[in-house]
Amino acid sequence: MTPNPVLQTLRSGGIAFGTMFLEIASPGTCQIARQSGYDFLILDTEHSWRGIETIAWLLRAARDIGLPAIVRAPAFQGQWLTRYLDLGAAGLVIPRVESGDEAKAIVDMIKYPPTGTRGLGNGIAHDDFAPPPAAEFVRWANDNILLALQIETAKGVANREEILGTPGVDALFIGPNDLALSMGHPGELGHPEVVAAIDATFQTAQALGVAPGMHMFDVEGARRWVSRGARFVCYSSDAGLIITNSRRDLDAIRRPEQES
Repeated sequence: MTPNPVLQTLRSGGIAFGTMFLEIASPGTCQIARQSGYDFLILDTEHSWRGIETIAWLLRAARDIGLPAIVRAPAFQGQWLTRYLDLGAAGLVIPRVESGDEAKAIVDMIKYPPTGTRGLGNGIAHDDFAPPPAAEFVRWANDNILLALQIETAKGVANREEILGTPGVDALFIGPNDLALSMGHPGELGHPEVVAAIDATFQTAQALGVAPGMHMFDVEGARRWVSRGARFVCYSSDAGLIITNSRRDLDAIRRPEQES
């Protein structure tokens, strides 16, 4: 069992860069992300079509090449969280967390005793079908499963101190689109009130020893938020990367060369 490299980076004060895949699910999916230079891959199940079998397949592919794959769950209710972990996820992103009580319930669900109440299954995907001693595995899992909580509503921002102050939370993950929508500024990610809310939440995370993070969609925005403290960085998505880069390159190809 090796330490989670993303957590190692964040705990040492570094920046980890990943992307989110919602549509691509080929045998080469995880290798594509790795060859692109990402430190981690988020497999989305909140806004994606993928079922549990597809996620299981992708998590296996990621583990086989040493790429940390994190699953964004559809919600924090039910057994989704522990099922993804049993399938070998390196961590979880949990959407729409709005209170300290919700944060505590999530930590309780995904941590083994004595920290939480997660049930132990061994000899399965998450230990590569070669279980170490149970006590050793429990200690490793409690220390190496990354937990990022999404704050993406005005209520979540208001309750950020109790959410991010919950022991066991490793990273903040701002959902800027939903945050702007919740604040009455749909699509206005640069609105001063939205920017101020993100800045305040980043500052709270930093003060509480939680790595600030965010989903970012363009180079300029990513640079800006990294300069303002983002360290758990999710850049664009599979569809976004293909569309943006294709449009840029096709525009350059189609544009007549200017005579010097």
